[in-house]
Amino acid sequence: MASKSPNMFCGTCSRRSKSTKAIKYCTDCEDALCSECLDVHGTIKACASHHVIDVNVIDGNPVIVNKLCDAHPGMVLEYFCSDHDTLCCRSCMASDHRSCDKLLPIEVAAKGVKRSTMYEEINNDVRILNTAVNELEDKKRKSMLSLNDSKEIVQQEVTNLKKQLQKRIQELEADLMSVIDKMHTNLSKESGDDLEKICD
Repeated sequence: MASKSPNMFCGTCSRRSKSTKAIKYCTDCEDALCSECLDVHGTIKACASHHVIDVNVIDGNPVIVNKLCDAHPGMVLEYFCSDHDTLCCRSCMASDHRSCDKLLPIEVAAKGVKRSTMYEEINNDVRILNTAVNELEDKKRKSMLSLNDSKEIVQQEVTNLKKQLQKRIQELEADLMSVIDKMHTNLSKESGDDLEKICD
């Protein structure tokens, strides 16, 4: 998964019937951006605080982050409470986190997170997990190919067995017909001889 290179196109360009390869992904807009659209995106005031990540990180699978509070529909999650280790909106802050000492805006709480030991550990775990998933995917693909090959082999064996059985049945039929002919000839001769004797 992480080893594969994504082939994602810029969302803004796509909506203008253009195919431009994306280099970044905005998790707030949930849209891929090419270098030109990234420059424009950065100059828009409303997008200034948006989180932009490299497209290689998402590997073609868009990152969908829930930015709305579950407890207060329509309210955006803006704060992080270290005391409760949770994200919260302004309504949560007023109702459930009034007495919390470590309530910070998400941007402040997340500052320097990429240099933390926990981030490195999680990043390493995700890489290991991606490798394991890739190996599992490869094994499953090989297993499916092997299963298809086995099916073809078994079908061929059944066809060959059918041919052998048909050949053997024909041989048995020929042997039985020969025996019947011989018995008929012998019985006919005996009957003919008996008939002559009777006539005499």
